[in-house]
Amino acid sequence: FQLESPGQQDLLSRLQPRNQQDVIADISLFRPGPVAGGMPERYIAARHGGTPRYAHPDLEPVLADTYGVTIWHEQIIETLVVLTGCDRAFAEITRRALGDKERLPEIRDWFQQRARARGYGTAVREEVWRTIEAFGAYGFCRAHAVAFAVPALQSAWLKAHHPAFLLAGLLEHDPGMWPKRVLVADARRRGVP
Repeated sequence: FQLESPGQQDLLSRLQPRNQQDVIADISLFRPGPVAGGMPERYIAARHGGTPRYAHPDLEPVLADTYGVTIWHEQIIETLVVLTGCDRAFAEITRRALGDKERLPEIRDWFQQRARARGYGTAVREEVWRTIEAFGAYGFCRAHAVAFAVPALQSAWLKAHHPAFLLAGLLEHDPGMWPKRVLVADARRRGVP
């Protein structure tokens, strides 16, 4: 169900996942926070050979495994730690508060002041803040995405190798996003009686 919406299918076709990590990233990229921050396009471009871009070299260790793109809560936490010098516990409290629109100006001021005091320039602070603020809309932690990716990959394997069993299960229990007629048509296309 995590990968079957039309929007997810479009993202998957553009991403062309090669491994489990790509599927985990895809699931995380298709959330309001990363989408609002333009992360899917940046990730896809870098994943297909573009040069990863970092707002500052200090963020490379935080973002290297996602091509310079922030897609998980843990990366927001580590970005706050790096740029402000706060500890991870405070960074997590701050990350959670991003969803409260009334607190955003206070958080922004705190972030700007702390990052400026640590020597980060205006352009870096503004670029990073846009990413952090966008995550207030909604994002995932990495483990959550992994928990969704495992059954998605298992379902894809079943559909490729044992479509009758998967389709029978979906028809019997929950067709998910698609009406039963679509599943029946898919079964027919696959030669499932």
